[in-house]
Amino acid sequence: MNDELNPLYDSLISVLKKEIEIYRKFHECLLIEREILTGSTVEELYESNSKKETYVLKARMLEEARAQLVDKVINKLDLDERNAKLSTLLSYGNDSQKKELKECQSILRSLLKDVNELNEKNRVLLDSSILYVQKSIGFLDKILDPAAIYLNTGRLKANGMHGKVLSREG
Repeated sequence: MNDELNPLYDSLISVLKKEIEIYRKFHECLLIEREILTGSTVEELYESNSKKETYVLKARMLEEARAQLVDKVINKLDLDERNAKLSTLLSYGNDSQKKELKECQSILRSLLKDVNELNEKNRVLLDSSILYVQKSIGFLDKILDPAAIYLNTGRLKANGMHGKVLSREG
């Protein structure tokens, strides 16, 4: 392997390890969020959202750094840019780099799968909570603001209910 590639591969591995750490923290944050959604305060939810946003921004920055490093390696190897994937680069590193890249790739793939699943579960929980709140508000609205019985003129409003008195005695 080209000596110029060793530092690029090492940098790529370093960035991948940082990404793994960020996604682990994000995963933990999603687990905590689930607990918060089922019974904590709004302030805790805001704090959780703030942490998630921070992790997402850090992950994006690391993704960009990784993409730039992959592009540099591909250019050094004179490969087609359409094949700019970690799996493509595995065959060009030295043995220890190949092993670390494979390990990072496997861990990241697993973490991203778990994060997506947790995120989907939390979304479903939020959607059902929102529906519950909307229905509760609708119910309270009907109780607190029943249809007016009298018109502005003081006359009784006809509400379309027709019935018969069956008995006048109680």
